[in-house]
Amino acid sequence: MALLHSLEKEGNWLFKHRGQLPLILFILAIPAVLSTSYDDLTPVQVKAFNYTAYFLSILGFIVRSYTIGTTPRGTSGRNTEEQVAEQLNHSGIYSIVRHPLYLGNYLMWIGIVLFTKNIEFTIIVSLMYWLYYERIMFAEERFLERKFGQSYLEWAKGVPAFVPSFGLFKKSSISFAMKSVLRRE
Repeated sequence: MALLHSLEKEGNWLFKHRGQLPLILFILAIPAVLSTSYDDLTPVQVKAFNYTAYFLSILGFIVRSYTIGTTPRGTSGRNTEEQVAEQLNHSGIYSIVRHPLYLGNYLMWIGIVLFTKNIEFTIIVSLMYWLYYERIMFAEERFLERKFGQSYLEWAKGVPAFVPSFGLFKKSSISFAMKSVLRRE
């Protein structure tokens, strides 16, 4: 099987099971917490870790909420059986990053991981997250390319996959709806 097809197959499988990541992360956190020595940290360092962790987790929640609250129905959902996209999102947060929900997830999780105050664990989780979601993003992008063709390719060419480019922002035609966030999250 060609690598292209293998990555897509793995991505689709991971897409269906992406809800289990928090359980795996929780299990991995136990030995990280137990093996971390907190004796070397000053109170200032502990506060710095905690405030950074709070900030990143809250920022991730805001990114996810804004994405959900300004995205049309039939897109960017919690579906797990198959990819769904009734239309191509290219404004609002999708004008600055192609995968804002996964960016939000990463920020929330890395914030939680920072509470362990274990830099090695934070790096390992970041690498595991990248390997995990890289395949999911690959599968999603293959789906969108098949569904929307050249329109998708043009948009994707100008918008980064994971690290936002704030200078590209185009206001969404959909107003933020907290009701949508509460219903869909």
